[in-house]
Amino acid sequence: MQKDWLPQQGTRIGATFYVRQSQPWLSHYFGVDPLEPTWSPGIGGVVLWGGRIPAKTARLIAGLRGLPSWFLEDGFLRSVGLGKQNVLPISIQIDDLGMPVRAAKPSRLERLIAGSADDAGSGSLGGDIREALVENRLSKYNNLPHRAPKLDATTKRRVLLVDQVFGDVSVPMAGGSAESFSRMLADAVASGAQCVVRTHPDVMAGFRKGYMTEQAAKMPGVILSSEPVSAASLLDVVDEVWTMSSQFGLDALLRGLPVRCYAAPFYAGWGLTEDRFDPAAAGISARRQVRPTTDQLAAAAFSLYPVYRDPKTWAEIDVFSAIEKLVAERASLGLD
Repeated sequence: MQKDWLPQQGTRIGATFYVRQSQPWLSHYFGVDPLEPTWSPGIGGVVLWGGRIPAKTARLIAGLRGLPSWFLEDGFLRSVGLGKQNVLPISIQIDDLGMPVRAAKPSRLERLIAGSADDAGSGSLGGDIREALVENRLSKYNNLPHRAPKLDATTKRRVLLVDQVFGDVSVPMAGGSAESFSRMLADAVASGAQCVVRTHPDVMAGFRKGYMTEQAAKMPGVILSSEPVSAASLLDVVDEVWTMSSQFGLDALLRGLPVRCYAAPFYAGWGLTEDRFDPAAAGISARRQVRPTTDQLAAAAFSLYPVYRDPKTWAEIDVFSAIEKLVAERASLGLD
């Protein structure tokens, strides 16, 4: 599929000082060197990263100058190492309409998902992608080993509750809040399931604050898990995933696990998840009317939407080549 919403290769692109300094590699995704200041004469558009004040300022400048702008984020299949460790990404998302995580506004990804529901070919493509991701146990980041987490044995249904770092902009953008996390935790405890809260290691170490880790730690029978094991390893041993806006929900859908959403990430509202939020209040009820399959959603999220490039050569590649490269890198690091 031709990604005709992207800027033409070689178009001069403006970006904030922060983006130019912290992510100079972005220029390779646009075929230019380097990215330029947002006020530079002759640029053909502006790129924005994230949803904080610098990105909002850059979008305002683009609007004042009558220039197009594109929202950038990491792809759902990013790398082996972490972005915080300056590991280069194998994919990014370039969206001319909005941020997929912002439920109240449409995004290009949302339109692609809606369109895929009428495309039989996208189901076949998505099925191949899903099988490759699940077979190779891949997720967004792939730096952790595959090994069984240490959880108490149980005969109960085991529910994984995904905590997120307080201040994560994806939570309010998806319509979530601290109250939503509290409700999710209370519902899980009341259900009689074994509740496993996946919390960020920085939260457990006291460096960051989570939305529900402190509350969960006071509840008898709730298990806190911050073990350095892969997402696939955790998903192997749970029966359901409950989340606000984490990619854990997407990874669980790919594996056929039931997913309950207490906010509206891009994969909710299509009939694939059990939604415990008000679609009208989240702003998605009028836009997410069609009912794609999980495979059609996978095709949109992992192939039709992102752009993949080999971080060594910056040559454009497809999702299957990206999977092969990540698998080979994990093997070279002894992670498999």
